[in-house]
Amino acid sequence: MPRLQAVDPRWAQRAHRARTLCAERPHAAPLLSFYLSLLELQSPLYDPTEATRWLQAVSAPDASDLPRLRLERLPLDELSPRFGAFCRGIPETAPEPIAQAARAVSAASSETRTDLLLALLTGSDFQRTAGTLECDPAPLAFLPRGFLSPLAEALSDLVTSSGAARTPTCPQCGWPPQVSMLNDEPDALGTRRLVCALCANAWTFPRATCPACAVSGDQGLEFHVDDTTRHVRVEACRTCHRYLKSVDLRVIGLAVPLVDDLATVELDLWAAEQGLEKITPNVLGL
Repeated sequence: MPRLQAVDPRWAQRAHRARTLCAERPHAAPLLSFYLSLLELQSPLYDPTEATRWLQAVSAPDASDLPRLRLERLPLDELSPRFGAFCRGIPETAPEPIAQAARAVSAASSETRTDLLLALLTGSDFQRTAGTLECDPAPLAFLPRGFLSPLAEALSDLVTSSGAARTPTCPQCGWPPQVSMLNDEPDALGTRRLVCALCANAWTFPRATCPACAVSGDQGLEFHVDDTTRHVRVEACRTCHRYLKSVDLRVIGLAVPLVDDLATVELDLWAAEQGLEKITPNVLGL
């Protein structure tokens, strides 16, 4: 199993949690092993020094504007060669649709790679490019997201979060949440934070409100807990039928929400059987 280089402690923490869950949840081990390979590729891309060089270009015009970062202004032409190297680094042990997409993007033109990065950051459709490259759209979208996430995280870390922005999307980069987490804080018990699907920023959000449609009360969230994963539950909305998972750090303090989301695929399968749609699939498409 790959070993993560010495980098920012959060990346090492994610890798350690993934290894722990590989042992504790053997059914999720293949998925987590691939995630560890992804971390190996991502961790060198988390570069606060380089992010500082880009910060002025991508910052919102006014300090009060949300989201605070306009990542589509990144120098994507400059990043295209590194994106190609990232795709070439995808191991052959990756799921075949991802490995196929990585080979296609590696062999594509620099302009095509730039277009893929821009498509992810602007929410554009991948269907046309997927047809040109003869691969499926979902694994194709995985590649720019996997590449850009550590860059977005480095930029987000440089931006001061002013005020308590309780928005349904990330106040830093504008992406939807990947997962929520619960923890006790000195002035509030059971504080709920949403964790961004792209830059991993966490921000406070009302505990009983659906981030997808803003409904609360009797028509808002209901919760499903599996006995085998007491610290992770499904937060499903009765109104819009969207869901995300919540990781309760008061139950397992060493949990890492982004990793524990990956390791509890059975909850995603249960949710799909109930006709629920995840607010945002995780980086591996689940």
